[in-house]
Amino acid sequence: MTSLVLLLLVAVAINSVTCDPLPEDGDANIHQEFEKWKLQHEKTYPSTEEETKRKELWLATRKRVMEHNLKAAEGLENYTTTMGNYADLSIEDVSPTEEELDKEFAMWKTKHGKTYNSTEEEAKRRNIWFATRTRVMEHNRKAANGLATWIMGLNHFSDLTSEERPRRGFYPRPRPTKEDLDEEFERWKLRHGKTYNSTEEEAKRKDIWLATRRRVMEHNKKAANGSVSWTMGLNQFSDMTHEEIPKGGLLPLPQPTEEDVDKEFETWKEKHGKTYDSSEEEAKRKNIWLATRRRVMEHNQKAANGSVSWTMGLNSFSDLTHEEIPKGVLLPTL
Repeated sequence: MTSLVLLLLVAVAINSVTCDPLPEDGDANIHQEFEKWKLQHEKTYPSTEEETKRKELWLATRKRVMEHNLKAAEGLENYTTTMGNYADLSIEDVSPTEEELDKEFAMWKTKHGKTYNSTEEEAKRRNIWFATRTRVMEHNRKAANGLATWIMGLNHFSDLTSEERPRRGFYPRPRPTKEDLDEEFERWKLRHGKTYNSTEEEAKRKDIWLATRRRVMEHNKKAANGSVSWTMGLNQFSDMTHEEIPKGGLLPLPQPTEEDVDKEFETWKEKHGKTYDSSEEEAKRKNIWLATRRRVMEHNQKAANGSVSWTMGLNSFSDLTHEEIPKGVLLPTL
């Protein structure tokens, strides 16, 4: 529920800006985009009426996301946002009922192995947990609006008062089974498109990944205890030794074929409604687009390595020189 509310807020807590109208709901491209989003996030609805309602919420979220990202492209915002799993939900959809809070508390207790000596003790701990949860939600709303630079979450200390929380040391956590780790490794491989040439190579990489995971977990326990001020996570380099991780944040970029580049450029033109007056003008714009694409890919490799804290993407200005990009003006997006 914590992450659900946060991600929804990221999608909806974006100031509206004046912009040319976005495509109507009936547009075939919009319908195709919605169907693709449903498939990606495994969305199904019990009725056509419910789907219509959810699609309207999705369209409203999409409009805000696109307007915000146009601002980001102009340098008026310092981050971009995307259509996540909660883009078809309203704030009211994720405001928990008392029954939902009971379920969330029960799940939290199970996750952290919590038991209490009496119903009175449990009621006391639930009240503390709920107060902690409220503070976390309020903080994460600020983070979603750019008023804080980090997010918070509920952990195994969330039913303790400030005075009761340990200042140092690790709180006992359930140890994952071998089956849990195997499943986690498979999910990580799938997420980052990892394949190996042999079972021996995979075993070697899994050992490195496990060692990386252990260091990350130990660090994050310190973060949970307040000993350090940031958390870490596994990324696509987690199966590499320190010596193998590319220096400077750049991996060798795959060299696309000319045919691949032509297809990508055509897709980009169609997405942004681009046409040119002559083949010479198109060739000029394609060269600028290619240079922009290269910079974006190199930057995003740095972001993947943690060298920078944000990602970039190609947008409707990617075929323009720096001098040609309009200042403080929002262009229509198709």
